[in-house]
Amino acid sequence: MFDTAPIIRAARRYMAARGIAGTTLCRIALGNSTAWGRLPSGRVTIRTANRLARHLSDNWPEHLEWPPDVPRPEPTPRERAA
Repeated sequence: MFDTAPIIRAARRYMAARGIAGTTLCRIALGNSTAWGRLPSGRVTIRTANRLARHLSDNWPEHLEWPPDVPRPEPTPRERAA
């Protein structure tokens, strides 16, 4: 198991800004709403946690500061529409 507390802190800030629940976030980001219930105990794979962190980073609201104590994955570059 590993420490999922940082990703949970970032997720809670994101959820508050978006007005969504943890289960909704995980359903959108991971296709699995039950992952939210497993995060606090660390009963998710590192791959799952990384996917959630990537989703948060890629979709982070511009007006919201990323938590300074949480390492942020580099956002995935978006292709510009032609």
